[in-house]
Amino acid sequence: MSKQSSFKRAVRQAARQSGQRYTEARTAMAKGKRVYPAFGHPSARPFDHAALKAHLQARYGTRITAMAPITASGMTYSSTLLVQRDDGPDWVARVFSSPADKVSRVEGDAEILRFLAAHDFPAERLANDEPVSVLDGSGVIVTEFVEGGRPTDVLASNTPATWYEMASLLGRLHALPAAGGAVARDGGSIQPGPGAHDGVYYIGRPKQNLAAAMSALVSVEDAVAPEGREKFEWLRDQVENADDAEGLPEALTHGNYNGWAAVGKPGNLVIVGWSGSGRGPRLAALAWLLRTAAARDPTAIDYINAVVRGYREHIQVTDEELDRLAGVINMVPLWMSCGAYQRYVRAGHTPTLDERGFGWRVEHGKQIAAQAIAALRS
Repeated sequence: MSKQSSFKRAVRQAARQSGQRYTEARTAMAKGKRVYPAFGHPSARPFDHAALKAHLQARYGTRITAMAPITASGMTYSSTLLVQRDDGPDWVARVFSSPADKVSRVEGDAEILRFLAAHDFPAERLANDEPVSVLDGSGVIVTEFVEGGRPTDVLASNTPATWYEMASLLGRLHALPAAGGAVARDGGSIQPGPGAHDGVYYIGRPKQNLAAAMSALVSVEDAVAPEGREKFEWLRDQVENADDAEGLPEALTHGNYNGWAAVGKPGNLVIVGWSGSGRGPRLAALAWLLRTAAARDPTAIDYINAVVRGYREHIQVTDEELDRLAGVINMVPLWMSCGAYQRYVRAGHTPTLDERGFGWRVEHGKQIAAQAIAALRS
């Protein structure tokens, strides 16, 4: 593949995501300008913890005794904070500090959480009747803290029964009635954290995961050493030919539905992290749940069957969804792999085709999909 052909593909991708005409996107890229997609912005805004504490105390008339970023699964979530109060139960405050996260979208998150509460779906609950505020231009939402942590972080509770419960909840979510407002907004993509893929945010339907993956590759294309070119071309081909789940049945869905989305005690799980939620192809969330249920062992049939049984309690998967599961199941791992590739290249490394790395195995996804399809057809 020639470099000119590569550039044309990148221009087409940029034009699709930015809404520009091909000639406009080509001119911008030729001049070395960033072409941002809808909702895309170059950087996150920092926020001061002391200012956030004062803001919350003043707005809600509460007294905060401690406030710190939440740590789970060995990761610290700098914009998601546990707020401990001496006059009531603990809260969680999420600060949406990217300019991409317009306050109106955060208000949409609150609208979706109200919808879920009205339908008795076990999602995190809003902590106040007016849960969204603005701090230095950033939207802030407060929800009730859920005790218990992530059950999948603990060996004793990371069982097929837990994954069955999560899958059943996903089926319940996808079976909810359609509605207007924020419930009907585009959703289902993973919303990257600040600085992901050069600070560009890809918010919306699952296909935005692939747009983010291509963005990561294009951003380092000129820095790829000749001996690493084959790996680059292989990844780009995977992105260009990936299944984005478009055209399949849709529902209100979650943007990152995996074991980390559930907190609390098994038997009474609560789903959190709704910023990427909205209406989109439902198969993407089921595929990602299956992929993470058997992430370490693609032959973990007990976990795969548990997900299938739980989801099928509420949703009948269509033949077309079954036919496309093998293609959709690797969408998020591919996005993650392209992000890792970008970081490797920027660090001066040259990933090669014989490196299987970045935590992604194409064959693993196919194995999981094959077993899930067999279970869903039985």
